[in-house]
Amino acid sequence: MRHSLVAPLCSAFVLPGLGQVLNRQLIKGISLVAAITIVFLSLVVTLLLEVSTVMGQVVGPDLTFGRNEWALLVTELRARDQTTIFTLILLAVLIWAYSIIDAYLVGRHFKPADESGQIQEDNAAITD
Repeated sequence: MRHSLVAPLCSAFVLPGLGQVLNRQLIKGISLVAAITIVFLSLVVTLLLEVSTVMGQVVGPDLTFGRNEWALLVTELRARDQTTIFTLILLAVLIWAYSIIDAYLVGRHFKPADESGQIQEDNAAITD
C-alpha cells in the first residue's frame, strides 16, 4: 500500500515521471521527464517571445517604460493569439495527470517489502 502512494506523490509533487522510475519503469519515467521538460521549456520560450515582441511594439527604441505602458502592454498581450500557450499548458497537465495515474496503478501491484528490504513485484498483475 505504501509503495502505491509514494510513486504517484513523487510524480505529482516532485517531477512527472519520477513515480515511474520508482516503479522500475525507467524508459517510461525518463520519457515522461523529457516530455515535461520539453513542454515546459517550450512554454517559457513562447512566453518570452510573446512578451519581447509586444514590449518592442509598446516601448519602442527609446526604452522608456511608465504606468501607461504597463496598461498598454497588458492590453496588447491579451489581444494576441494565445492558442500555442494554452495548448502547451494543456499538454503539460495531461502529461502530469498521466504520470500520476500510471504511477498509482503500477505501484498497486508491488507487494510489501520482505525482511531484506526488497520490494517484490507481482508480475502477474502488471501489464505494460
